[in-house]
Amino acid sequence: MKFRYIILVLILFPLVFFSACKRETDPIFEQNATLRVTEAIQHAYDVLQGNEPGWMMKYYPSDTREFGGYTIFAKFISNGQVTLTSDINEDVITSTYGVVQESGPVLTFNGYNKVIHYFSEPGLDNGDNIGADDTGMKGDFEFIVLEASADSVVLKGKKSGNRMVMLPLTGNQFETLSVEYQRANDVFRGYLLFKLENQQGELSDLGYNMRTFQYASDGNLNLQTFRVTPTGLEFYEDAELSGVRFVSLAYVQPTATYPKGYFSDANNLIKVIPEAPLNLWFRNNLWSMSYSNVGATGRTFWNTARTNLTNNGISLSYYYIGTYQGLQGMVYILQNGAVGGLITHNITLVPGSEDQVRISLAGNIYNLGGGFGVAYWSAGLNQLTNPFNNRTFRVTADTSDRPNSVLLTDIAIPTNTFRVFLDAINNPFNN
Repeated sequence: MKFRYIILVLILFPLVFFSACKRETDPIFEQNATLRVTEAIQHAYDVLQGNEPGWMMKYYPSDTREFGGYTIFAKFISNGQVTLTSDINEDVITSTYGVVQESGPVLTFNGYNKVIHYFSEPGLDNGDNIGADDTGMKGDFEFIVLEASADSVVLKGKKSGNRMVMLPLTGNQFETLSVEYQRANDVFRGYLLFKLENQQGELSDLGYNMRTFQYASDGNLNLQTFRVTPTGLEFYEDAELSGVRFVSLAYVQPTATYPKGYFSDANNLIKVIPEAPLNLWFRNNLWSMSYSNVGATGRTFWNTARTNLTNNGISLSYYYIGTYQGLQGMVYILQNGAVGGLITHNITLVPGSEDQVRISLAGNIYNLGGGFGVAYWSAGLNQLTNPFNNRTFRVTADTSDRPNSVLLTDIAIPTNTFRVFLDAINNPFNN
């Protein structure tokens, strides 16, 4: 019996010893892991703030990247404050940020900053009605820090999973390079259609939407997502068009054959050719109107509108036609800005034409502030629509390259004309 007891002790002793050792070493491993994360967080802070001129972030919202790519410029000025601007927002805004501990260091822009939160706000709130009402562009403002060095900071969007890289700026590039990117965006915004020219010189339509290309027949499949840069287009990953692979397309200046220039791969095998037809330029922008720029036919209706509005105690401060926050229609600013509203109109491009649109009343009413509703429409604004309703207009301009003013001329009634402007015109009845 005693012999059996000794054997049992000998068998159990190693197990007890191992268990005791394991309990003693667990805290060491936990401390080591915590220490590593703490050091990684401090290292990220040091790298971000270590480059005082700032960083350029290649930013891509949405896991499917259907909203294109953008460039954000950031200066991390302390452990808690960061200043941001971007290629599509000229504002320079300072807010809070942090590098926090999760499974590893996470860079979070935790204070609201329109520059970056524009991409994560619901479509109803981002100002342009981009994306779904509840999810918007599905962009990130929190990023897992994968690598951090003086040469680059590699991030992974927590929500999208997209790989995003931050590159160091030098000198005053935060101020100067951001302006170059903003100018490039302004120019690119004027390109509304694109054609693809292959190696044989054959042209085909190229689908385009929000900084993505795809073959027109693909719908929203096989998106080629890119950022706009001062020298051309840079893609999220290797792209392919007409059998040619590339990661960037350089902009080539205009020639007689290509009046708006084109974008091409390094070997000039393909060309992506931008176009900006006047009817699309008109439809996609918001244009200001005034009495002095209305033809004889339209003035009759404007006179009636002015009388009716005055009798109802309503003043018209601004009057626009075109596209506002993704909606086509007419925008009215009333009572010295206290009331604003939009009434939708269909602005349809005439098939086979680059300079004709047909305008008709759609009739949906949107309150933009101050309780705008159907009562304002009935009080005289309806008269302003009459010379437009169910009419086809030719769009002309002094230049075809993103004109600041265009003339609308009724195809059937030549005296029914409207010269409209991108610049706002105050008090339209007296200007």
